[in-house]
Amino acid sequence: MSKLTFYSYEVQEAIRMYAKEKLGLDISEDSISVHDHPTVEYRTPVYAYKKHKNGKEIRDKHGCRTVDWDKTKYKTEHIVFDDDAEITFYLGD
Repeated sequence: MSKLTFYSYEVQEAIRMYAKEKLGLDISEDSISVHDHPTVEYRTPVYAYKKHKNGKEIRDKHGCRTVDWDKTKYKTEHIVFDDDAEITFYLGD
């Protein structure tokens, strides 16, 4: 298995190149402040579990709680993609 790792400055350069080639926008390095690092927004589930009428959680045959997908919500979270960040893609065979 191979992996590709990109550091934040490489991702910012790729975004500048994409913006120029595909969108016709020329984003210079000076227009991106070192204090304004890209932010990654992602969603995480906040699971709700099925319950009996008496309030006790419903469990499957293995004893695990049963997720109630209709009542499960998603929470939006953010991380700053700063100088210490990197993104890795694992490439399978």
